[in-house]
Amino acid sequence: MKKKISLISIFIILFLLLFSRQCFAKYVIINTSNLEVYIDKTPPTINLKSDNINESYSKTDLENVIQDSNNVIVITNDNVKIDYNEYYYNVTTKDFTNIEAIKFDSGKEFSDEGYYKIVAVDTSGNKTEIVMLIDKSAPEVKVQYFKKGEEIAKVEVSHVAAQKEYFATENIANTLETNETEEIETTTQTIQTSGVALMSARASTNVYSESDFINAINNKASDIIVWTSINISQTVNINYNVTIHPATNENALRYNGYGNFFNVQSGGTLNITAMVVDTNSLSKNRGTTAINVQSGGKVVFRENSIVDGGANNKGIVVNSGGTALIYSCHIANCTKGIIVKGNGNLTFGNLGDGRNSEFWSNTTAISFESFTGTSNFNQSNIKIYNNTNGVVVESSTGTVNVSAGYYYSNGSNGIISKAGTFNLKGGNVYSNGNGVNFCAGTMNFSGGNIYNNKVGVLINPSYTGKFNMTGGKIYSNSSYAINHGQNSDGSCTITGGTVTGVIYLAQSDNYVNTNSSYPSFTVTPSSYYFKRKLVKTTSNDYANNEISKVTMTPNGSWYKYVEDEYIKVWKGCNVIVKCTDYYGNVLSTETITGNLGESYTTTSKELDGYDLITSPSNASGTYTENDITVEYKYDLVNVAKVTFEDLLSGVKSAKYWYNESSEEFTGDGTEFENNKIFEEYGYYKVIVENNVGLTKELIFSLNKESLVR
Repeated sequence: MKKKISLISIFIILFLLLFSRQCFAKYVIINTSNLEVYIDKTPPTINLKSDNINESYSKTDLENVIQDSNNVIVITNDNVKIDYNEYYYNVTTKDFTNIEAIKFDSGKEFSDEGYYKIVAVDTSGNKTEIVMLIDKSAPEVKVQYFKKGEEIAKVEVSHVAAQKEYFATENIANTLETNETEEIETTTQTIQTSGVALMSARASTNVYSESDFINAINNKASDIIVWTSINISQTVNINYNVTIHPATNENALRYNGYGNFFNVQSGGTLNITAMVVDTNSLSKNRGTTAINVQSGGKVVFRENSIVDGGANNKGIVVNSGGTALIYSCHIANCTKGIIVKGNGNLTFGNLGDGRNSEFWSNTTAISFESFTGTSNFNQSNIKIYNNTNGVVVESSTGTVNVSAGYYYSNGSNGIISKAGTFNLKGGNVYSNGNGVNFCAGTMNFSGGNIYNNKVGVLINPSYTGKFNMTGGKIYSNSSYAINHGQNSDGSCTITGGTVTGVIYLAQSDNYVNTNSSYPSFTVTPSSYYFKRKLVKTTSNDYANNEISKVTMTPNGSWYKYVEDEYIKVWKGCNVIVKCTDYYGNVLSTETITGNLGESYTTTSKELDGYDLITSPSNASGTYTENDITVEYKYDLVNVAKVTFEDLLSGVKSAKYWYNESSEEFTGDGTEFENNKIFEEYGYYKVIVENNVGLTKELIFSLNKESLVR
């Protein structure tokens, strides 16, 4: 009896001990009569079953993710009993913070892609946790086609508009031929805002004072709204992308310092939108520059922005390597409105919003100084008027092309060309003192109108240079259509266009001997013109026939025909072979010579980094009296960039195969990194595998037609 009472007492003590520790299942009393106690320290087992795996996990492992590409059945068991199972689900990452747990029964099948944290807890409180990833998607592979050197689509409109992008959503064969691709369309709005984020998408910084403005710049605010006119006393350095615009159109940034108002440094882009930049009212006659664009910097004008310079002040200086992109801007009251130096880039655009780019009341509107690049005046919204001089090429080995715009009411000259090459291809030059004042270098007049000036074209006798007219119209100029004062032989050639009015050509010129009076010519152009050395031929009969094609109206009795005085036989004929890129820039040039009537043949060149895209119809022909230009057109070679990603399990390997002539691929392939650039023309196969063993295969070709502008 005492023994029984003792056993009962021990049982009660153990029971109270267990109850006090709040752990009812940790110690299991199997047999109270024999006092057998079972201690459960064994965690549950999590079993994963799928087509690929059949594994058991009996300890927590949250670091190593178990990956599979199939549905997975989760079975949990315990040596005693499972209390509950739960899982946490995140579709993209293995971060389960703040994600609510979901209870599940053993044997549940998991099918959705994503990350799971599986938790099993037994009745003793033992816990096993694992992280599982189900990834059923093959990697995404993308191939993009670019012109070499244009892999990153940046600012220039023509480059961005040409870009095509192809996505691999399934195996693609003969991508270019079947057009089974998706092309990314670059909209007009995207092009117009190239290099500048849309204002509606960016957070703005409001400024009301100089300190506000300087702080905004120092903090690299990307969008600055000026709420009142602000006086600035120090130079502002721009080395990042910023847009400045006013809350109302009356607001201005006024400079009262010396030197440069804005310095746009390398890597900086200053976007001026509907803003007034004023160095006139407070900084007048201090020799300041409103905006100085350094190498690698860029300034962009939109929405009728204004640069008000002031006497002795400059508007914009575009240094070598810098860029000024003008959509619409008024530049006024400057000694020089814009100065372009070295290979600085002055570009005009037109957003189609009816706004103009206007230059007025400047001593010189636009000046090219030591210029080595190419600049195009190619927009109809350009207006240069009421300046002393409009466009002036001071010193240059570069090229200025004018094909559009209006150049009028400039007191001295609409256009002055003193060096380099000036091509007048279009536009209207009128109501100036001199429409065009040509001094040195080469001026080619092939289109446009020169009219209602005092002198249409003045060929300055103080310089040497060549004036070539192949098109366009010169008319209604009050003193001279052409006043050619140079005595150098071969300095004026007219082989096209129309000229009406008085023409003065110097006595020693090789085209017309004027004697001592100023002749008046009404010219009806065909292919040949009134020149002393009229045609390049060995036949006087041929020369007599050609001179009859030009109407010459003499001003007096001086005109007469004397054989070999007004007609000079020439044997030398020229064919100029040019290689130009897609944008018209000359890549190479050479001249071949021969006699009139003889045959010539030209061939294209192999230019490193370029493909021949157009061969001229006159690649072969016959030498003529006039120079023949044969132009081969090239474009940058095409390249392909392959990118890949796998958002869930990650990429395990990427290989490519190459065949120059067909889609037959052999061998083990070559490993490659993401964003690889392929340059060899031919056929490619790409296979990318992710960490669950799923692969994506893409076949594409690269050739001259891969990207057609």
